[in-house]
Amino acid sequence: MNESDRIEMMRALADEMSVEQREAFERALADDPVLRAEWASLQMLEGLLHENRAESFRPFFAARVTRRIEGAGEEGLADALMWLFRPLASLALVLAVFLALSNWNERELVGEEASFLEAVFVAVPATAEAAYVMDM
Repeated sequence: MNESDRIEMMRALADEMSVEQREAFERALADDPVLRAEWASLQMLEGLLHENRAESFRPFFAARVTRRIEGAGEEGLADALMWLFRPLASLALVLAVFLALSNWNERELVGEEASFLEAVFVAVPATAEAAYVMDM
């Protein structure tokens, strides 16, 4: 059995042959027992694959997906982001408070006369001394 025989079997299995090609293929099957055995094996394998095919690939797949999407209701981007980041919100809040308190304790970097927000966000005035301290 050669590669052209395999190609012909795949075309026959997919029902992609004209009537004349199909008749020639059936004559070749009748004449060659090795080809006939391979054809029977291929048909059995195709039948098993067809029986065990995933539900998602059966007919009307697109219609089922569309119904599922329509039934889910509309969810905006903001809703999706809230759902995604909600578990992290408390952690982010604790981290922000920790950093704010840490910066407040180090307020000498911005000066004692700095406002609360300047001290918390370490808003250092743009001066030559500040650039030197920050190694710029």
